[in-house]
Amino acid sequence: MNHITSVQDGHAIELSAAPEKVRAKAREHVAYIEYFRAVAIILIVCGHTYALSWTHFADEDPQTRLTWLNVIPALITGGTAYFVFISGFLYRQVFYGRTPYGEFMRKKALYVGLPYLVLATPLAFAEIWLGPFYVTAVKEGVAYPHSTFVDFIVLFSTGRMVTAYWYIPFIFLVFLASPLFDRFIELSRGWRAAAFAASIGLAFWIVRPAENLNPAQCFFYFANFYMFGILFCEYRKPIMELVSRPLVLTALGAVILAIASVQAMIMQFPGNLERLPADGLGFVGFDAMLVQKYIGVLFFCGLLTHVAGWMKRPLSFVAEHSFGLFFVHGVVIAILMRLPAPLSPHIGEPMIDLAIYSGFVIAISLAIVVIAKYVTGKYSRYIIGC
Repeated sequence: MNHITSVQDGHAIELSAAPEKVRAKAREHVAYIEYFRAVAIILIVCGHTYALSWTHFADEDPQTRLTWLNVIPALITGGTAYFVFISGFLYRQVFYGRTPYGEFMRKKALYVGLPYLVLATPLAFAEIWLGPFYVTAVKEGVAYPHSTFVDFIVLFSTGRMVTAYWYIPFIFLVFLASPLFDRFIELSRGWRAAAFAASIGLAFWIVRPAENLNPAQCFFYFANFYMFGILFCEYRKPIMELVSRPLVLTALGAVILAIASVQAMIMQFPGNLERLPADGLGFVGFDAMLVQKYIGVLFFCGLLTHVAGWMKRPLSFVAEHSFGLFFVHGVVIAILMRLPAPLSPHIGEPMIDLAIYSGFVIAISLAIVVIAKYVTGKYSRYIIGC
């Protein structure tokens, strides 16, 4: 039996008994997607890190704080959409038609679920004991005693224990729904377009849940980005021929900046649009962030085709350690946010503070990941995901 390898999330994957045409396609290394994974995780970390200097953005007088400075949070917030797009692209390129569903889920359980279990469990108990975090069970108006077990289940099923961990329960729903995405791939062009449009429409209505605490709602919000990744993978050649042109790149960049400016200074809300429990099922507003991230996908894919000569090594390094960086950076941020003021200084210039803290969090997180990989050796994928 013939065997070849492909790469997904920086790891070799064995492919066997696939048609020659499929195997040839699997060998293709799409460099801009690899670099995009690095850019996405950097934006995600920065989007979480500006909380360390957020007072400089948000705690000024309401009449003056909505300035151009808030364009920056509008640009760096919502990077998860890029991660989901990349996951959809890689699913179509690497797994679809090659890896049986059971084997696919086994690998995801080992390389995504197990690191989550290893890292999130002590963090969940720390949140319960130090938080304090508790969930009160109420039945017929009667509050029942606090339960550590219930708290742990809630934390683990929502990723509430630390910044960014909500992504794991959500993405596992995406993995479990792989047969549905297989069916989407196999639809005719017309039906695929209709399903994709319906998914976007649903995302505009449902928006993200408050604090990302509802994995099912996150699934319905982000499914369209996963579909977009699948479609982009199939039609990448004509798309890339267009978006890599300098004039088109300039236009895309200008549109992104314009949308972020509208979010910050006209809509007066530079963050993610979220549905609060009190909102019910009504319309909560226009989700400009969703539009911005779609254009951002096109912009970064086009831009990253031009950086192979001088940014290849650092971007490849970050991409290789991206999942470990994802798991670690939230813990680093949580520690920094709990430091006393003398140990958490601010220069006072928001852009400088944001740059310093973002660089510091990325550097420390990468150092932890590299050391952890060295110490744990071949078992590192089961502990930190890379």
